[in-house]
Amino acid sequence: MTSIGSCQVPVKTLAAGIQPALVTPAALNDMPTDWEFNWPDFWQATDFECQNIVKAYESQVWGLVRYGLYYYPGPPSFLEIEQLESNPANQGEATNRLIEPVGKWLIWYATQVGLKFCSGDNTLISLVSLEEAITYYRDKVRMKYLGSTRISPDDGYAFKFSRTEAEEFCWNQQFECGIPISFSQK
Repeated sequence: MTSIGSCQVPVKTLAAGIQPALVTPAALNDMPTDWEFNWPDFWQATDFECQNIVKAYESQVWGLVRYGLYYYPGPPSFLEIEQLESNPANQGEATNRLIEPVGKWLIWYATQVGLKFCSGDNTLISLVSLEEAITYYRDKVRMKYLGSTRISPDDGYAFKFSRTEAEEFCWNQQFECGIPISFSQK
C-alpha cells in the first residue's frame, strides 16, 4: 500500500500537556474490538494493494483511519477516506478529551498521501460521513460540503478537499499544532 511512512506529531494530553504521538500504519493487533466500527472486519476486508489503515498512537491507539487509493485503470486521481474513528474514551466535548487532535492528525496523514500520490485538482480527498459528524468535517476540518448521498442503510453527507484546500488544511494543521517529524528526518 502507498503510504508516507510514520510520523511523530505533537498532541495535547489532558494529563501531561504537549506530548509526541505516532501516526503510523496499523497492524492487525491494533484493531480494537470494542469501538463503534468493527475494525477487525475492516482489516480482513482491506485490500492492502490500494487501501491502508493508519493509527494515531500515544500509549494506546487513540484513533484509526482507513483510506483507499484506486489505481485502476491508471494512476489515482483522488484518495477516499473510508472510515475514521477516535477511541470512544476520547469522544465527546473537546474540553473533556484525553488527547487531541486525533482525527485531524489522521486526516492530515491521509491528505499527505493524497497530495503525494494523486493527480486530482478539483477533488483530491473525498469522504462520506454520517449526520452526527457533519459539523466536525465542515467546521473543524473545514472540508467543502457537497450534499447528501445514500450510504446503505443511512443517509450520508459528502465532503471533499480540492488540491488547494488539502494543502491549506495541512498548512493550518501544522501551524495550529506543530510540525510533524518523519522517521526518515529523525
